[in-house]
Amino acid sequence: WTKIQLEGFTMVKFTVKQKLQALNLLKEGYSSRSVAQMIGTGSHQLIDTWAAQYQHFGVKGLEIRHISQNYRGQFKLQVLNWRKEHDETYQNTAIHFKIATPSLICTWQKRFEEGGLDALFTKRGRPPMNKLPKKPVKYTSSELSELERLRLENRQLHIENDYLKKVEALARRKDAQRKKNGPSSKS
Repeated sequence: WTKIQLEGFTMVKFTVKQKLQALNLLKEGYSSRSVAQMIGTGSHQLIDTWAAQYQHFGVKGLEIRHISQNYRGQFKLQVLNWRKEHDETYQNTAIHFKIATPSLICTWQKRFEEGGLDALFTKRGRPPMNKLPKKPVKYTSSELSELERLRLENRQLHIENDYLKKVEALARRKDAQRKKNGPSSKS
């Protein structure tokens, strides 16, 4: 087990082989809590996540992902809506959308609850440095608030439109299913 020390916090990185060894302990009948204690991680949920990833994707699901994925706001919203519509756990939602870390979805949910829709669409990290500074566009306070209001309204209309398309598709599917099954016998 490779331990990394960060300002009073120890993080352990696990190889695929070590993850498979932990999953073998699960197969032998140990609980995820006891396996977590044996390998030195404080979270049995990590073991459960490995088990779910292995079950759905095989060994490939256990591989360490080195690329930091930058998800777009629309995708985050789609994930949160799917989770809510299907009343699923963060773990199952992560598996469905092939997201490596279920806690990332939890973070998106908290941001959405605290900051609303805009919190999902903010870019992370530092803005890129430009060679020539852009001249700031000067708006009056009323123009700025109107611009912000229109952007928010535009975003909300896009979301509503996507939602209505999904509802319409679902209604079409149900109607096709009813036609396929034939007329129902009502007495």
